[in-house]
Amino acid sequence: MTPSAFASLPDSVLDHLRAAARTGRWGRGGLLFHPDDPADTLYLITRGSVRVYSLGGGAREVTLVVHLEGELVGVQALQEGQVYGRYAECADDTEALMFSRETLGRLRRESPEVGQALTEQIVAQTAELQARLAGLVFYEVSQRLALTLLHFAERQGGWDGAGPFALQDRLSHQELAHIVGSTRETITKLLGEFRNRACWTWATAALS
Repeated sequence: MTPSAFASLPDSVLDHLRAAARTGRWGRGGLLFHPDDPADTLYLITRGSVRVYSLGGGAREVTLVVHLEGELVGVQALQEGQVYGRYAECADDTEALMFSRETLGRLRRESPEVGQALTEQIVAQTAELQARLAGLVFYEVSQRLALTLLHFAERQGGWDGAGPFALQDRLSHQELAHIVGSTRETITKLLGEFRNRACWTWATAALS
């Protein structure tokens, strides 16, 4: 699982979490929930990615966020009587631990660390969403893409900021387009430009 607030939990607590949860598996394009579904299950992604979106005018899809491994989907389930209010679609083959509201309540009573991890993860995801929304207003697509790639490199760890670096997160051009609020064609073009610019920079440095 990609590092998240839950990754810092003791092994005994993590084992307890896994034992209490149901495991769900979906193929690419599978839906975790629809807008009108009762919000009764919280999902913790252990593999793959999930795109959360709404339908705008003319049935236009508006991507709100793309959740990756270690992140929570369906936090509406933490409050009784809610519906999800949006679609959650698997952008890749995906697995998740599924917790009912009752199970979460019991886990939080038995292990205070679980409640703390839930709070920390929700705060972190909210901050990322706010930063993404601000980026949609203030940054060009190329800047948003560069910041997204930097974010994933920092999230993965082990990068010194110089030289090539391979991301372990499997992100398609379409997923990147969803994240930065653009199109797949634009992302493909920009990634090509980034690659050419990087090759030129490394070649120049090697000759100097």
